[in-house]
Formats: sequence, C-alpha cells, structure tokens
Amino acid sequence: MSAHDPYAFLSPAAVVADDRFQPVLRSPIEAAHVTAGASIEEHEGWRIAVYENGAAGLWLSDLSHLGKLDLRGTEAELDELTGGLAAGQARADGDVWTLRLTPTHGYVICPFGRVGDLRARIGGAAVDASCGLAAVALGGDAWREVWMRSSGLDSRERSFGPGRCLAGSVMRAQTIAVNLGEHVLMLVGWEFAEYFWDALLDAGGELGLVPVTLGVGVGQEVGAG
Repeated sequence: MSAHDPYAFLSPAAVVADDRFQPVLRSPIEAAHVTAGASIEEHEGWRIAVYENGAAGLWLSDLSHLGKLDLRGTEAELDELTGGLAAGQARADGDVWTLRLTPTHGYVICPFGRVGDLRARIGGAAVDASCGLAAVALGGDAWREVWMRSSGLDSRERSFGPGRCLAGSVMRAQTIAVNLGEHVLMLVGWEFAEYFWDALLDAGGELGLVPVTLGVGVGQEVGAG
C-alpha cells in the first residue's frame, strides 16, 4: 500500500505473478455453472464458465471477469473523468464503458487486463471494484420482460434506452445496470451474485432464458471472442 494509492491492496489487478505463485480468480457464480454442466476454462487469470449451447433467443451470461473501477469525486472532477457525461448516461470508447450514475459517482467497466493502466491514468478517484461486484449480462428479444418480472425499475425504451445507466433494486439486490444496446449489463455485490443468477434464471425460465458464454469483452455478443 502506498501513500498516493491507499486502496491498492484491494485491487486483484495489482497481484504480481511469479514462479512461486500464479493467481487465479473465480467468479462467485462458479459453483452454479458447474452444477449446470458448464466446463471451466482459464483466461487471463480468471476461471470462466463455458456453456456449449451456443446462441440463444433469450440468454444470461456471467461476466464477473470484467474490470470495474468505482469513480468518486466532486461534480467538476466527474465532469472531467467522464468526458462530460450527464447523470444516467454511459458511453463506449472501444472496449471501455464509462458510466455516470450521479453528479459525483460513476464507474468504468473494461477488460480486466486494462484495470491497472486505467487506474494509473485516473488516479485516486478510482478504486478497483473488480472482485467486489459480479457482472451479469441479460439479452435477447424478451430481456425487458425478464427485467419487469425482476424489478420495479423502469425498463421502457424511452427511460432506459441504449447508453443509459441506473442504480436500483433488481431481485431485491442493489444493482447497477447499463444498457449496452443489444443487452443489459448488471453489476451486483459479490456476495449476492449466485442468488442473483439463480433468481433471474427462475424469472425467465418459462420465457426460454438459458445461460450462455459471451466473449471476454464488455460488449461482445453470444458466441463472440
């Protein structure tokens, strides 16, 4: 832990591999994946569930291996860090998404391998929340219907269209959600992740919701990567 970065000890991206120790990170949903018949493969230091059912009309995917940076500062600082995003807006810059939830609070979601570099560039306003928040993507033709069964949040297109983000209760768990266009990405506390996953599958079961594997990037679609 350093004087200029007092939260460095919280960052899994700061762990250095050597000849004696090769860190491997696990999703908090891994046990449910194994029970459902998924295989587990390692990718860039993470154990990732791989399902063989391919593309689906309505799907759920575990993206907990994504990097997540919690941004906090003054309104002026968040203006600069988010490039002037208004509260409730999100923007993609290549494989990095920036969210502004409130005037003083936002998130950056990125491939895990970019966490260290982005934290260094942003500075003390960013805390690595990669292993504090699980990430679950919900997509397909009826994803809004699954959401309406899961939450009182307004999921209508006019309120939560592409490039919008919000925070609220989904399955009675505090959730941060961003509409990536083809699907919605939800961040939920690590300790609630397995319950959250199972509850969403139950909510969408009769609609044909199935677990799938996405590519490893933030916005990649089913079967990509």
